[in-house]
Amino acid sequence: MSRKALILCGVLLAAAWAAGPALAESAASLFRAARRAEKRGDLAEAYLKASQAVALAPDAAEYWNYSQALRTRALAALQPAPSARGGEEAGGDSAVPAEFIITPEEFQQARRMLPPPVLRGREQRQSFRLQENAKRLFETVARAYGLEVVFDQDYPEGPPIRFQMEDADWREALRAVETVTSSFLVPLSERRALVAKDTAQKRTELEPVMNLLVPLEEPLKAQDLQEAARAVQSAMDITKIGIDTNRRVVLFRDRVSKLRPAVALFEQLLSHRAQVTIDVELLAMNESAELNAGMAVRSSYPLAFLGNPTPFSAKPQADAARMASFGGGRTQMAVTVVDGELFAALTRGQSQSLVQSRLRTLDGEPATLHIGDRYPIITAGFFGETGGADNVFRPPPTVNFEELGVVLKVTPRVHNANEVTLELEAEFKSLAGQTLNGIPVISNRRIASRLRTAFHEAAIVTGVESESVSQSWSGLPVLSLVPGLRSDTRTRERSRLLLMVRTRLESLPPVETPVFPVRTGSETRPLTPLD
Repeated sequence: MSRKALILCGVLLAAAWAAGPALAESAASLFRAARRAEKRGDLAEAYLKASQAVALAPDAAEYWNYSQALRTRALAALQPAPSARGGEEAGGDSAVPAEFIITPEEFQQARRMLPPPVLRGREQRQSFRLQENAKRLFETVARAYGLEVVFDQDYPEGPPIRFQMEDADWREALRAVETVTSSFLVPLSERRALVAKDTAQKRTELEPVMNLLVPLEEPLKAQDLQEAARAVQSAMDITKIGIDTNRRVVLFRDRVSKLRPAVALFEQLLSHRAQVTIDVELLAMNESAELNAGMAVRSSYPLAFLGNPTPFSAKPQADAARMASFGGGRTQMAVTVVDGELFAALTRGQSQSLVQSRLRTLDGEPATLHIGDRYPIITAGFFGETGGADNVFRPPPTVNFEELGVVLKVTPRVHNANEVTLELEAEFKSLAGQTLNGIPVISNRRIASRLRTAFHEAAIVTGVESESVSQSWSGLPVLSLVPGLRSDTRTRERSRLLLMVRTRLESLPPVETPVFPVRTGSETRPLTPLD
């Protein structure tokens, strides 16, 4: 194991050493050495040499492909050997504290052990009017239900005790005799029980110790299991509680009088939380309108020369529809006076989008919904000149993916079968269209809300509305003040975003589940199970 660890450290150190300027071996020789090591079966050495070759010649595709082909097998060869405690502990139990780990020996012992014996008395009701000592009292009552008792060697007979009871079954009668005689019963078989004085020493000596594996019906968080286990262990003073998240079982070990009420308490603490389905509807509406109307008048007036300087050249002609001439002879000129147009255009657009999604979560557990895209943003990179060096390694840039669009986080808190409180966090992210040092600017709107609603009732969480109106005109400086003698452009954009949720209860919360009392007896005299 130490040699493999040294080889793994050598891989990292050699990769850093190979990047230096002064090297003793070439990339080709290292590649050949890696080939020879692979043929010998030394995958770790082969991966070491191949990594050095790649560091020397990063552009050689053959070296890179070969090192990646060796990587998986080499890392598998360098993995530490399994510990003596076995693979059961190496998986999902890594998050379980040491106090709750179940060893393989404890697990096998719990599976081999048989359940403790229980009594099976006759199911009939009896009445008693007795005045006997403790031994005779136990014998008479047990015989009435077809049971037999034997006594501990230190059990005293005691003085006569008056015992009266009407219409009692065998469980009630034996419990009453235990109470009046300060004794406890330990079942030996279906028809026989041991009677001993109820003291701490006798309970430690005679009461059987039981190992019990409690299966978990549904996957639960390790934190919830540990909190419930600690609560039961503290309340009932249990000797051993172990958790195995791989097998989804919990191990209890202690005396029978403590174990059964502890398991009943543990099961009630782990009552399954309510399951809630959240229907999310996101409605987005966009409207745009653009109106262009007016008269387009020229802002420049070209001047043309119409004179004929020589009798041999052709005389230019003015455009009579748009130009007016003045002057005469060789100095005749023409200027553009009419070049405009009347126009009117209206453009309107409207779009609607409805996104429906369904989330299912537990009471108190957040559920997240993302509607949109993930946009890559470079947060770090290598830029600039390399000083004329050709084979300088440029590290790849670091990219962070920003979630654009709508990110909704909902945490339900179920009160009863009718109402629920929703803690909502909505975030609206979009590109602002600007950049800062080459990094795009992201506009962010965040809304936090908390509402209490009934199940199957729609609730509007939030609405975002934005509207922009712009107006511009163009024309001559003085004439543009007169309506109709200018070009008007009006633009109006409006967007609406509406978020609505509806909840449905899938399973009842613990407050709606009946809770049964757990009989434990007193702290000094716990109840020993009879059946």
